[in-house]
Amino acid sequence: MSTSIKPTIRPPDPFDGSAEARLQRMGLLAADGTINEAVLSVFIQIFAASFFDNLCDAHSDREHLEQIAEAFSELAGRNDPLHIYLLISLQYDALRRPLPDPVWWLAGCSPVRNRFSIGFAQTLVQMVSGINHPKEGIHHETVPRGPQ
Repeated sequence: MSTSIKPTIRPPDPFDGSAEARLQRMGLLAADGTINEAVLSVFIQIFAASFFDNLCDAHSDREHLEQIAEAFSELAGRNDPLHIYLLISLQYDALRRPLPDPVWWLAGCSPVRNRFSIGFAQTLVQMVSGINHPKEGIHHETVPRGPQ
């Protein structure tokens, strides 16, 4: 009786060389490896806003939100994208939520991860400061539906 061993195929992870291909498919990287700043800007806005909403859902007091924003601000001020990325991960852990896959995939491409991390921190800090100083016309929780 012969037994044949079938090779197992494991799914690729961000560290196996496929990270850049994933980021190209997402539009974050051009074929030549340059960062698509317009797409990255939207990516940053979406994930920072989602994270901000998760923080607001988990913490009812502004002081806690401001402490978290201050930690991000301090790291951005030191231009420390790696620690910002780690802080994002730790904050998701504290919220008992997984790091979103597209953000996780950035780990395999330092230039995109670094640019994302700095932009994420700056955007989050602006959102938290917007709680205390809302811009005219922006409503954080409710938007009027128009004439009824």
